[in-house]
Amino acid sequence: MTKTLDFAYETTHEIKVGDDETTFTLVCKNEDLPVDLTAAKSITAKIGSRSGYLREQPISIDNLAKLPTGQFKFNFDKDTLDNFPTGSYFLEVWVTDAQGTSIYPSGNPLNFIVTANIENNSGATITTIAYDDFVEAMNKAASTIAKGDPGEGLDIKGQVTSVSALPTTANEGNGYLVNEELYVYTSGVWKDCGPIQGPQGIQGKTGTGISSTTIQYQISNSATTAPTGIWSNNIVATTITNPYLWMKATLNYTDGTTKDFYLVSQKGDKGDTGTVDNAGLTTAPAFVDLQTQVNNSAVGTNLLTNSNFASGLNHWAVNGGANLDCKVVVTTDSDGNACIHITGTGNVCGLYCSPVSFNQNQVTTGSVLAKGTGTVALVGFEARPSSNFGTISTKSYSKVGSTVQAASSTNNFCIYLNPVNGVLDAYVKFAKLELGSHATDWCPNPTEILTQSDYAKIQAAIVALGGSLK
Repeated sequence: MTKTLDFAYETTHEIKVGDDETTFTLVCKNEDLPVDLTAAKSITAKIGSRSGYLREQPISIDNLAKLPTGQFKFNFDKDTLDNFPTGSYFLEVWVTDAQGTSIYPSGNPLNFIVTANIENNSGATITTIAYDDFVEAMNKAASTIAKGDPGEGLDIKGQVTSVSALPTTANEGNGYLVNEELYVYTSGVWKDCGPIQGPQGIQGKTGTGISSTTIQYQISNSATTAPTGIWSNNIVATTITNPYLWMKATLNYTDGTTKDFYLVSQKGDKGDTGTVDNAGLTTAPAFVDLQTQVNNSAVGTNLLTNSNFASGLNHWAVNGGANLDCKVVVTTDSDGNACIHITGTGNVCGLYCSPVSFNQNQVTTGSVLAKGTGTVALVGFEARPSSNFGTISTKSYSKVGSTVQAASSTNNFCIYLNPVNGVLDAYVKFAKLELGSHATDWCPNPTEILTQSDYAKIQAAIVALGGSLK
């Protein structure tokens, strides 16, 4: 049975650090039907991050009868939200009744965001450091201090994998690292003192992509050995002594290197009109190798087709949103670019591209230029935890998107927006999906560059051989 956990209509998905009055209204469903929670013995919200389980908080069931079936309200206790750094977190709800314990959702946990408050930017903020560096710094500082009367201080004992693995008793000031959180034994209990982690590493080098392609022709008397003469940018007519037409496709990469691929064909004697084996052409080793090069291009290559909507909604489909009233219209903006006008009143309105192929389980970054009234719900792969970036301006385009780790070799790429005060009226253009965690400037898919610049030449070559390309 499929169990789901979602935010109720128009409830917030975000909470500020230290805010214990903001309420999340959530709804549990089983096979898309609301679950009767009034018979539950207990309801517990369990919170985690990308590093794993963090903490949990019981949910009061006293007011369930006043809410629609399946809904409950969740306010963070001060202790629960204490020391939460800003970022993306995950939520599961464990419901225990006479039959046992049910965990919602049955798939990926529900995502919510903790945002910064004004105190997060004060000068009193303590920089987080790595565990080993922290221990080394503490020991070094201790060695430079004159010995005084014995006292109680921080004594880091080691590292465990979960809160349940902490010792049941310890000395005052003993500390353990649980995943990325430091727990210190104080006044008879373990207290979560927040994350200890290193600074973000430097950005990696820009990957190598395809900058352009070149198609050239030459005739030869051999069907197995590529000719070594002068290549022509135009199709060359075959002769009796040189009956084979060779085509060379050169890929020019952004790092200055090149790679050549060859196709060879022969013009037959006059007689029956021959046919071109189009399936054979697309499965020829040269074309397969070329496609592999395109698909495996490094960071910066756009994995989406028709990402500038020049062909309308070709390769794209509309998502109706929570109220099933989303409308998507292809238009042209004041810059002269094709763009998508998205309107609606419910959450997750927009469109998706399906399916997108790439290497399995890689980290990807989705981005799009957007303006108007609305907020980002998801610009990336559906049903995957995401880290959103950017905000939508009502006056000019800004880049928004998210970084997502893909689940398999194919996924739907989504551009979903949420309304502001019940209104969604936004424009998007120049969608991009690329490998890695850095959003680069928009560019077309390499296969579209090849098709647009060389289609006429390839068509003329096939026609010269007695075939057709439609």
